[in-house]
Amino acid sequence: MNDNRPIRFDVSLITDAVSTSEMSLEGIYFNTDFAVLNAHGSGLFNYLLKRATPLIIHDYRMGLLINGEVCLRINLIERHVTAGTMLFIGPGTIIEPIELSSDIKVIGLGLFHDLPFMAGRVPPLFNGSIRDFMLPVSVEQQSVIRQIVNSLWVTAKTEPFSRDTFDALSAAMMQYYNHLYSLHEEREVSQSHDADIFNRFIELVNGHARKEHKLGYYADRMCLTQRYLGSVVRKVSGITAKEWIDRALITEAKVLLLYSDKTVSLIADELEFPSATFFSKYFRRLTGQGPADYRKTSGNLR
Repeated sequence: MNDNRPIRFDVSLITDAVSTSEMSLEGIYFNTDFAVLNAHGSGLFNYLLKRATPLIIHDYRMGLLINGEVCLRINLIERHVTAGTMLFIGPGTIIEPIELSSDIKVIGLGLFHDLPFMAGRVPPLFNGSIRDFMLPVSVEQQSVIRQIVNSLWVTAKTEPFSRDTFDALSAAMMQYYNHLYSLHEEREVSQSHDADIFNRFIELVNGHARKEHKLGYYADRMCLTQRYLGSVVRKVSGITAKEWIDRALITEAKVLLLYSDKTVSLIADELEFPSATFFSKYFRRLTGQGPADYRKTSGNLR
C-alpha cells in the first residue's frame, strides 16, 4: 500500500537530497541549525518533486522567488507562485510540490533551532497564529530581502562563525517579513473600510440624487467630511464623487424624458434645478445634446 503521509522537511531531508542525488550545492548552505538559499536553482526542489510525498514543516521558512515559477499545494490549497513573491511558512504547514520551471531561483532562510528573540519580543508573525502566506513585493522590498540574505550567506560561510551576528541577521529578516505582512494587513483593512464607504455612498446617491445634487448632503449623512468622502470614492472607483452624482442625476433625467410626457420645465422642477434653462445647460454639458433633442432622437430609437 502506498504510504502518502507527510514526511518532515528538515535538515535530514536536505542531507538526503545532497547525498542521494546529483544536486548541486550552488546557492545553498546548511547545517543542523539553519539553511540559507542564495539564488539556489532547481536542485533541491526537483528532488522534493520526484519524491511525490507531502512535506510537513515544523519550523520557520522565509523565501523569495527571484526567477521562474512554481505550482504547489500549501495546506491543501493550490498556489501558483511567480517571481517577485515572498513566502512565509510556519510550523504545521503541509507542502506538496506539483510543478516548477527550469529557470527557478530562490533566496531565503530556514531555521531549525529556537527563534533568535528574547521572551516576549517575538514578532507577531512568529507567534504561531499565522501558518503561511505569500505576497508580491516591490523591487525595493525585494532588494532589502536580497541584502539581508546575502549578509546571512557571507556570515554563515565566514570562519570563525559568529553565531550572535547570524542570529541578529536572522532576527532582522524575521522583523522585515513581519513588517511586510503588517503593511499587507493594514492595506486589506483600509481597502475593506474604503469599499464599505464607497458602497454606502453609491446606495445613498441612487436613492437621493434626483433631489440632492451636492456632495455635502452625502458627507453629512455619512458623518464624514466632504474631502475625505471624495478622496475615498476617487481611490476606490477612479471616478470623482461629483461624477457619480451627475451620472445618477442624468440617468433620472433620461428616464423622465423618455418614459413620461412631462415638459422639460416640469422635469427640471422635479429634479430640483433652479430653472429649465439651468437644467438644459447641465444636461447638454454632460450628454452633448439638449433635453428636447435627446427626447426626440432617443425616443425614435425605442
